[in-house]
Amino acid sequence: MRARVLDATLASLGSNGFSGTTARAIAQVGGFAPGVIYYHFADLDDLLVAALAHTSESRVRRYRSELSGVGKAATAVEVLRRLYEEDSAVGHIAAIQEFYAGARPGSRLAGQLAVETRRWEELGEELLTGLLRGRPLASLVRVKIAASAAVAFYIGMETLTHLDGDRARPAQLFDQAARVAAVFDKIPRMPVS
Repeated sequence: MRARVLDATLASLGSNGFSGTTARAIAQVGGFAPGVIYYHFADLDDLLVAALAHTSESRVRRYRSELSGVGKAATAVEVLRRLYEEDSAVGHIAAIQEFYAGARPGSRLAGQLAVETRRWEELGEELLTGLLRGRPLASLVRVKIAASAAVAFYIGMETLTHLDGDRARPAQLFDQAARVAAVFDKIPRMPVS
């Protein structure tokens, strides 16, 4: 039942927005009484923090699994495109947008967002480290900064798409990334000592 409450919270965020995600709205989406929420969570803030951790952990695991062993940038872009489309379809992106929109500075939710953002940055660092290994560019790229920029770009891309409703925007950006990745993959690897 706890997982059902978490899933209903994420669905409510996607359909009702942050301010419309009340205990009553979550219960309605999930098909259970509002009191069920308080059996599993101390309050609505506790539930929102848990829902954020739940969706982020699940998606990071999925990304890590799909990107494991990927050594070509073009392959990574195609995997990331497919996972992004999956994120859209399952409502992860919509929920994340609402978490960012609704989190007040200094709140528990803002703190959890910082933790989850760092988790995504670490995944980006792992991917970039593998892609750059043995490449002449490796000494120029500060992986931690590039991974942070990639996560910020991902969040910003979805924010703009959410605001203007232009669902073609992500596809165009992935198309551009695929062209750059194809060129990057042509750079020979140097022997790593």
